[in-house]
Amino acid sequence: MRLLNDMFSVSKWSDDRIQIQMNAGHPIYQAHFPGNPITPGVCIVKIIGELLGQMFKCDVSLTKIVNLKFIAPISPVSYPAIDIVWTAAEKNAEEVKAKGAIMSNDKMLTKFSLVFNEVK
Repeated sequence: MRLLNDMFSVSKWSDDRIQIQMNAGHPIYQAHFPGNPITPGVCIVKIIGELLGQMFKCDVSLTKIVNLKFIAPISPVSYPAIDIVWTAAEKNAEEVKAKGAIMSNDKMLTKFSLVFNEVK
């Protein structure tokens, strides 16, 4: 299940930052949680993976969470636009590694360091 262009869409793309728009009407938010939608952690990781796949033109699968800290809930109502800010994103022969943060203006919402494998 792809979330790109369904649960979120890309509005701005630069080398070190991708701004996305969250879709508050997505069915996931009807269950998580009705009246107070919060983006599930698994979806946050999936969004990062899909963006890395777009960046490196490959499909990826999560293999290791080095660090993942949810600092504030990501609500599509409170934060309809968020930025994924890369401090490192690299691909070698077998792995895609990413470090960074999810931000809204100057507020950090999530901090991550993740390792993915390319799906062949």
